[in-house]
Amino acid sequence: MAAREVPPIGDAEDQAPGLPGGFGHFYLHEYRGVVELAYALSGNRAGAEDIAQEAFLRAYRDWQRVGRYRYPGAWVRRVAVNLATSAVRRRLIEARVLARFWAREPALAELPASGADFWRAVRSLPRRQAQAVALHYLEDLSVADIARVLGCAEGTVKAHLHTGREALARRLPLIEEAEA
Repeated sequence: MAAREVPPIGDAEDQAPGLPGGFGHFYLHEYRGVVELAYALSGNRAGAEDIAQEAFLRAYRDWQRVGRYRYPGAWVRRVAVNLATSAVRRRLIEARVLARFWAREPALAELPASGADFWRAVRSLPRRQAQAVALHYLEDLSVADIARVLGCAEGTVKAHLHTGREALARRLPLIEEAEA
């Protein structure tokens, strides 16, 4: 979306009336107004500064032409308006995509109600034992995989599983004993 160009007039020294100092003077003179315009259009202060910087960068890259326009400030504002419009569109598209993504995400599985006592007991174990037991029984991970996840040796995982199982056996009655 290129800004509509204003045809150049006269020679380079006569251009940009009131701004005889070249691009640096033009930038200092116009920057604040362009940022304010971009902020009004985008609603984002940091984004507005980025938009203004991009608009001025484009003006600088083509200063031989833009600097000869009667109103180079109008040109840079037009570029900023186009950039702000694109930024707002991009944010809307991103929001729609994220909304669709979250709408399609499957709901988290609930732990079975029949295992509520078991998982409550697991949560009461020391942290590493609880992690090892949960990874083994919930994720069905091997000792080697659990060691990689927890960043420890396989022997350490075996020890956590052993002591965790013993603690769970003490805390939870066996099903056969409960039915008898």
